[in-house]
Amino acid sequence: MILQEQVNIRGFHFNSQKMSSKNVFMRLPTQFSPLERMILQATGNLQRLLSAYYNIPSHVKIIKNKSVAHHKYMKYERKIEMYFGDKLAYEAESILIVKDDAILELIEKHKYGLGQIFGHTHRSPDFVLHTVGRHGESSGASFWRDYSLTIPEILDCFIRETFVEGLFEEYRGETTGGMIWCSSMPE
Repeated sequence: MILQEQVNIRGFHFNSQKMSSKNVFMRLPTQFSPLERMILQATGNLQRLLSAYYNIPSHVKIIKNKSVAHHKYMKYERKIEMYFGDKLAYEAESILIVKDDAILELIEKHKYGLGQIFGHTHRSPDFVLHTVGRHGESSGASFWRDYSLTIPEILDCFIRETFVEGLFEEYRGETTGGMIWCSSMPE
């Protein structure tokens, strides 16, 4: 775990609009490699992109899938590990607010992942990137993102994905310290 005094926190204006089928560009910090930037702005298709990169099918290990009543909707707290062959690529922790019974069935009965759910709805979610960060100094170090995916009146998702060190290239730098870029600076 990185101690706060070892982390440099910066504000960063990712974009003034949500990512959508009409708005496909998002400026990201140049400290990320081109492949890392592609992953950081994936909008519900990350599993497919990494399967294409590794050229093998993915395998999801469900660590937690807990349902909790939440006002008039169902809330899920989830944690998964995503593998490509034997390689762990990332961990994802998420909170889902399910507003549609058909989606509720896909989660409870069929154990669908988020990418599969969005594919089933035939709708692209609105994507908002809130924060990105890196453990270490440069490309190849572990990195992460906090973001939300929303299909209005159907599903709200709040997600943190943490990508392993060496996802695309070997990392030889220090593993202490890091950098966080926030869409709005903490008070």
